[in-house]
Amino acid sequence: MLFLIHQIYYTASENLSTQEIILLFMFIIIVLCNRRKYPGIPPLYSVFLILYITLLRRAPGYSENIRIGLKLWSDVGVWAGNLLNLILYVPYGATSWQWKREGKKIVAAGFVLSVFCEMLQYLTKRGMADVNDVLFNTLGAAVGVCITKRLAKE
Repeated sequence: MLFLIHQIYYTASENLSTQEIILLFMFIIIVLCNRRKYPGIPPLYSVFLILYITLLRRAPGYSENIRIGLKLWSDVGVWAGNLLNLILYVPYGATSWQWKREGKKIVAAGFVLSVFCEMLQYLTKRGMADVNDVLFNTLGAAVGVCITKRLAKE
């Protein structure tokens, strides 16, 4: 368990610096404070975060082939990456549900967004296109919708 936590920290810190995390959280606070006045802004910010983390801040030149086979049980590093992919899309699912309340469409849009990101990663060589990422990103959008639906009923 400790190794999994360490691997998650290592994978996350490899993607974002401390300054970036602080700046992104400041933007999150601004977005959340204005969510009643502009309800469409939180989902847009979630999409921005997804694109920023998966594409915009990466330098081109990472050249690997598309990984088509699922790797679910291989090692802790893969599970840490899968968990981070899931977590990345939870805010998208949650904020989209609060805005539109159409769960199936939100999850489908999360799938399309994930495939779009993976295709761009492959085409721009800014990451590795991976089926695991699509699966866990879509699952993250579904988890975000489910959590928000459950909280809205209580």
